[in-house]
Amino acid sequence: MSMFAATALLTGVAVVLALLVNWLIGTTGFIEFTWQLVVAAIGSTVLVGVPIIIYSQIVIRELKTSRGTLRRMTEQLAWAVNNAEHANEAKSHFLANMSHELRTPLNAIIGFSDIIRNQRFGEIGNPRYSEYAKDINDSGLHLLSIINDILDLAKIEAGHAGVQEQIEFEIAPVISSAVRMVTPLAERRGVDLAVLSCPEPVRLTGVERMIRQVLVNVMSNAVKFTDEGGSVTVVTERRAGGSFRISITDTGIGMSSEEVKVALTPFGQADNTLARKHEGTGLGLPLANAMMELHGGRLVVKSKPGRGTTIVLVFPAARVSVPSREETVAERAS
Repeated sequence: MSMFAATALLTGVAVVLALLVNWLIGTTGFIEFTWQLVVAAIGSTVLVGVPIIIYSQIVIRELKTSRGTLRRMTEQLAWAVNNAEHANEAKSHFLANMSHELRTPLNAIIGFSDIIRNQRFGEIGNPRYSEYAKDINDSGLHLLSIINDILDLAKIEAGHAGVQEQIEFEIAPVISSAVRMVTPLAERRGVDLAVLSCPEPVRLTGVERMIRQVLVNVMSNAVKFTDEGGSVTVVTERRAGGSFRISITDTGIGMSSEEVKVALTPFGQADNTLARKHEGTGLGLPLANAMMELHGGRLVVKSKPGRGTTIVLVFPAARVSVPSREETVAERAS
């Protein structure tokens, strides 16, 4: 029905109702039902009712249009979300399969180049061959590290990674191991790497390999983006509520809040001049963050441009324990 026809129909209904009400009141004797009253009732009803009816129809039509638009948008959004989920799942499966396919020949390259590099079957006539073998070996190890990161992140995104291999272990040796792995990089860059350990021994329940990788990723990033003469400090602390925190603070270039968001996005890198000077796929922090979430923990980034960065790894109290003095003495004795 058109707006004109609907307005006429509703106005007619309103006029009839108004006349009926006036007639009923007239039958009670309160007012005299005359032709003048009829004309006044019709005129007032038309003057008041028509604008209200027209406005109501406009609002109703707009609501219907909005509802239809909202329904279409909801359907499109559901379709887009479904496609995105399928695409993400396909991407994760592709990355996992690709990583497995690449790791096998890479392991062979690394193994054979290591044999040549160390001249295990006799000396190499030209020393350049040994240098080339070293370059091949280093490049292979670098590629394997990247592939392993991609594979781990793909497994986590696909929901195939878990903490089934978790054990209870003391965190101090794991931190020391991570520091030893990062120390050569710190020495090459002229960055001081220091550790301030919690005075009491602390144990964590989790996958030791993952926790070590988280520490190595975060420390390596801290060293990588710190200028020569700067420092990276690792501080461990057990909180009053039972949680355990590892803070890695550097005196490097720092990041803005927007750059922090980018740095936590897979394959994202903070967009500044110094960041572009360094190699990397942008998987270090996202992978560390994903592994912390697998353990029910949090990775918190506090940073300001030019003032360095502090990354805090927070482990929940449920995964933290402190051995008794007797247990500590027994372990040291063994």
